[in-house]
Amino acid sequence: MGSSHNLKRAVRQTSSALLRVVVVLMLIASCGLAAPKTRHSAKPSLVISAADEALAKERGKVLNAHPLAMFYYSDDSLGMASLKAHADAMTLVAPQCYGVDQTGALHGKLPSGILEAARRAGLPLMPLVTNPGFDRASAHTLLHNIHAQQRAIISLAQIAERDQYVGWQLDFEGIDPADKLAYTRFVTRVAARMHRDHRLLSIAVVPRFSDAFPDSSIPGFHTGEWGAAFDFRGLARVADFLVLMAYDEHTSLTPPGPVAGYDWVNAALGYASSRVPASKLLLGLPLYGREWVETSRGTTARSVAYKDLKDYLEDPTSDWYWDDLFRTSRFQLRDGDSERTAWFDDARSLGEKLKLVRTYHLLGYAAWRLGMEDPEFWQSAGQ
Repeated sequence: MGSSHNLKRAVRQTSSALLRVVVVLMLIASCGLAAPKTRHSAKPSLVISAADEALAKERGKVLNAHPLAMFYYSDDSLGMASLKAHADAMTLVAPQCYGVDQTGALHGKLPSGILEAARRAGLPLMPLVTNPGFDRASAHTLLHNIHAQQRAIISLAQIAERDQYVGWQLDFEGIDPADKLAYTRFVTRVAARMHRDHRLLSIAVVPRFSDAFPDSSIPGFHTGEWGAAFDFRGLARVADFLVLMAYDEHTSLTPPGPVAGYDWVNAALGYASSRVPASKLLLGLPLYGREWVETSRGTTARSVAYKDLKDYLEDPTSDWYWDDLFRTSRFQLRDGDSERTAWFDDARSLGEKLKLVRTYHLLGYAAWRLGMEDPEFWQSAGQ
């Protein structure tokens, strides 16, 4: 009994002491006092690095631009001259210079001089990453190998940090339509890492005109195999913006025709804008044209820059006219036994497409590519 009584008294004393401690702590809290920090307490750092500050500024420049004017760049003297002369009309420069193979290895580097020129002009850089040669088999292998994808994502993050890119654009083409979901999953993974690093990710997409593929029963323009692999809704949910590559309506494999006829572009925009928020959509503009040369031996075709139209523009026998249906310029010239035909998006036809950017209230446009354009284009480029 005695030991039991002593035990109960000890318990009461302990409980009383604990109660006093609790009361004291409550009084400290109610008075707004804080317990003293130990010398080992970690103090959160509020210091923002110069690199982080510069990245935030570039992000703001891109996403707050109206319109966002993105220009693709390939390494040549004409492109560099355009960049230096018209940087004030640009928001963003996108050099095409990187590729990722089926193992996830990232290859390529910036063309000489572009980094310095862009920095001097205050232009953010968003390089393109392709599946080299738009090879379907290598893309398929990458899209079904999570380890290869992780390798690619780590490389993208490291190089973007090293060279201070505002982000990347994925320009995967030739993808098997059956890999549509796999591509969207890959984009989702890349976007997650880019956003974790406070960088941007954009996706280049090929026009499509319906959700179905094939869609031959639907009147009008049809979704081709090249565009069938793009889930516009799914990609728009995770990327910062999409670029609708609204060009190559006619190619070297088709009869002569516009690179981007007005109705074709409008129909492509109609589909895209119904599935992608306007604030996340850029219209791709062709700054180039295409020439077909027909002879008794067959027909050949090539892409041409505005400077390549010199023969058409200077020869009084050339047949040049504005096509009201396609809202594009057309040239024709007899050269010996050959018939040369060129369709070109000059300043007037590009102006018609810029009106579509405003009509659909798009984020902006992306022009392929610097150095190929009609010089008169720059009068309306920033509008």
